Amino acid sequence: MLKINYLDIIKKAWAITWKNRYLWWFGFFVALGGGGSANYFFNSDDEKKLNPAQNEKILEFFSQNMSWIITFIIIAFLLLIIFSILNIIGRGALITSIEKNSQGQIANFKSGWNSGKKNFWKIFYINIFLSLFIFFTLIVLVAPLAVLFLNKNYIIGGVLSFLAVIIFIPLVILVSYLRIYSYLYAVLGKLNFWPALENAYKLFAKNIWPSIILSLIFIPLSFVFMLVIFTVLLILFFIFLLLSGIVFWLFGKITAIIIGAIGITIFLLILLFLQSIYAVFSQSIWILFFHEIATPKIPEEIVATETTTEPLQKPMPVIEVRKEN
Repeated sequence: MLKINYLDIIKKAWAITWKNRYLWWFGFFVALGGGGSANYFFNSDDEKKLNPAQNEKILEFFSQNMSWIITFIIIAFLLLIIFSILNIIGRGALITSIEKNSQGQIANFKSGWNSGKKNFWKIFYINIFLSLFIFFTLIVLVAPLAVLFLNKNYIIGGVLSFLAVIIFIPLVILVSYLRIYSYLYAVLGKLNFWPALENAYKLFAKNIWPSIILSLIFIPLSFVFMLVIFTVLLILFFIFLLLSGIVFWLFGKITAIIIGAIGITIFLLILLFLQSIYAVFSQSIWILFFHEIATPKIPEEIVATETTTEPLQKPMPVIEVRKEN
């Protein structure tokens, strides 16, 4: 098992993150398309069902504002596409730029952006393939369970549900590591979509425990990040609560609401800013760790090339003699 200095990796990653602030822009792109969670609430209680009058009001609202609703949906869809594109380009740019900085090479925003565009399709294919793999795996696992529960086979359904969870969770963990390592192989190793996935799987299979240890290290790092966010939120909350109270007393309710909205906007911008820095920091850690586990074979390859080139040294004097004649 490899001896990896995780603390040294974290220190170097933070140095790269802090000294190269232009990387925060790529982190910003990654954070923009990092996705969120959409929560859907379904309630079947009879007491909370809408009555016919309320249904008519909702239908009337949609019919009267259909053009605005369609426009909003189209804009939201376009923004989702734009953020996803920026996320992929930012990911490729971030990997290339961090690699150059870790190797002491010259890098800037323009070179990183060009590299992100160059590696766009490889990262896109990897992302789509792994997402579809998880999606179809979930369907295969859930579909039989749904049939069993619909037929009221609760005991068998419960047992199979437990087994499905046992199967699905390791697959999700595996896919998360494949996504990280295949991105690095595609960008740094300049491999195509499928070879990058194959090498990512082989690398993870040989370094399961070091990878898990690094993931566990991210738990306290994420906790520190959340603590910073909570501190910022608390400070902003008291500042704008005081301002809203003063403004409400002096100017009224509407002005106080505007001040509150400004406070929420500022908090969201600060949150996005902190997420951008954390994206650079975490990606730097994974790249430095990737070098630790993926490069031990390089010296063997160098030795092999040296042994193959040694026989070429003997014919050289013969060539020189012919030139003299």
